[in-house]
Amino acid sequence: MTSLDGEPWRDDPAQDVPDAFEGPLPADGLLAPIADLPEEPSGPVCGVCGTPVAGGQDWCLECGAAVTAPRRLPGARAVVLAGALALVLAGGAVAASYAALTEKRPPRATKVETVAQTTPLPTTTVEPTTDLEPLPPLDEPSTDVQPLDPITGIDEVPTTTTPGTTTTTTTEKKAAPIVIAAGAGSLYDPAARASATGDPERAIDGVRGSSWFVTTPEGADMAVGYLLDLGEKTDLARLELLTKTSGFTLQVFGSPRVDPPLTADDPLWTKLAEVGSVDGKPPEGAAGSVPAAKRDKRHDGRIELKLADVGKRFRQVLLWVTIPPREGTTVRFNEIRLFSQPN
Repeated sequence: MTSLDGEPWRDDPAQDVPDAFEGPLPADGLLAPIADLPEEPSGPVCGVCGTPVAGGQDWCLECGAAVTAPRRLPGARAVVLAGALALVLAGGAVAASYAALTEKRPPRATKVETVAQTTPLPTTTVEPTTDLEPLPPLDEPSTDVQPLDPITGIDEVPTTTTPGTTTTTTTEKKAAPIVIAAGAGSLYDPAARASATGDPERAIDGVRGSSWFVTTPEGADMAVGYLLDLGEKTDLARLELLTKTSGFTLQVFGSPRVDPPLTADDPLWTKLAEVGSVDGKPPEGAAGSVPAAKRDKRHDGRIELKLADVGKRFRQVLLWVTIPPREGTTVRFNEIRLFSQPN
């Protein structure tokens, strides 16, 4: 009987034990496991002799072989990538240098100044118009401006009477001047009749040559006036008016109210005086005209009116012009003076 390898089969199992094995076989004929086999090292070992080496050891202490694995040379792929990167950088540097050399500087800014040319205006010839209405006289001071005579306080006028054979001298007190503040005068024109007027201050500025004026349309009464606000209720006795105009009719009204009445015919006004043909000759044949003042000298530039004593005091004083002068429809007041009742 032969075995699988062609050798004759042996019936004695002891014959199959190697010669090196000494001792009896176990009853089952199987060898016991060998317990003294060396353990495989768990850490790094020398690649030459297999001796374990410690971590970080560069040389084997047994055979002197190098323990650290040799460094690997860079592969072909890394070399190719490094070369390509170097070529790209070099190309960029060359391109930048070429652009810097060939770049053209921008042209310098040119400042353009525009000089305005003056074109002469066309000459227009204005032909005079003959159908225009004449303008009212300008309110300009005259060249003969002179201050008025100073106004003093209460004067004592001596009067002499001779009853029988005895002569007696007495004194009569005149009215005291009323101080008119600046800005107290204004135009009074309820019906909006004035077509031109001047500065009201010129009638109370104390200058003989300056004047206030007012002009109205022709064909009707003037119906305009000059209003004075005295600031407080005052006794009134006399009015003195300097004027360059002659022949007009004047009415004087007074009111104690703070605000003047709205119209000249308002019953809140009290008539204090009325005179026609101021500083001029009365018109001939004018029926119903207001008589002139007895002491009014013609063309002397002034008129003095005694105001009615009605037992009242007034704050507002109105110089109301009704009939215009014969020379036109403009009236001028050079200066207005008021005097109070004597004490």
